Amino acid sequence: MLTYIAARYAKLLQGSQLDTFEKVWNYKADWFEEPNERRGGWSGVGRITLKAEDGSEMGAYLKRQDNHFRLSLLHPLKGVPTFQRELEMLQYLEQHGVPAPEVMLFGRNPKGDLKTTLLTRELVGYVPLEELTEKLFAEGRPALATQRAVIGAVAALAKRLHKVKIQHRSFYPKHLFVNMADVNMPKAAVIDLEKSRINCLPLLRTLVDLGALNRHAKHWSKSRRMYFFLQYLGIPKLTPYTKWLCRRIVKRSGRVNRSK
Repeated sequence: MLTYIAARYAKLLQGSQLDTFEKVWNYKADWFEEPNERRGGWSGVGRITLKAEDGSEMGAYLKRQDNHFRLSLLHPLKGVPTFQRELEMLQYLEQHGVPAPEVMLFGRNPKGDLKTTLLTRELVGYVPLEELTEKLFAEGRPALATQRAVIGAVAALAKRLHKVKIQHRSFYPKHLFVNMADVNMPKAAVIDLEKSRINCLPLLRTLVDLGALNRHAKHWSKSRRMYFFLQYLGIPKLTPYTKWLCRRIVKRSGRVNRSK
């Protein structure tokens, strides 16, 4: 695939002069995150604002990379750009109703190299779980109900993600976003699916992603972590098997920590 433009955003992108690979690649945007350089390539993301004909504005994240790729069974030698893998994952999640950013445009350099672009719509009203955790779990003592509502929303997201066989592989609080418009029923969404893949082994999906979250979820007490686990499993209390599973998740988290 060289170019993909979501039909619902085609007019907006055309009016913004962002409807071809060349225009997107050469667009001047400040980096939201400093480019990540490795193995002779680089990858970076910037936030831009698009203006419609009626004067309304829409935030979007523009990702660009060069020589960042991943080998696969179908592409064992040259590989595919990681943003192309993310595009496929985002489209898959949209088809299955899992909350994630909407794809607006994807493009690869028609000259045949690995220069790649990906434009996604900003998640309006969402904040990173990492930021929300600092506010709700580290500062003061907000209502237990609010903390549980947030944890429950994240647990439901993890459950939905795994139900459609997706293993995120970077399931960190900075990649999980929460909308608190309704504090009693928060909504959660997932971003950064470059490393994600379809994994048909439920146990592995659970161990890898929940191990990563358990390792990085700062300020969550043991009781909050247990509440998350029970909500994820959809059970009122642990069974012999889920106790074993819980121990494996904790052990995996500790093992990764020691390896750093």
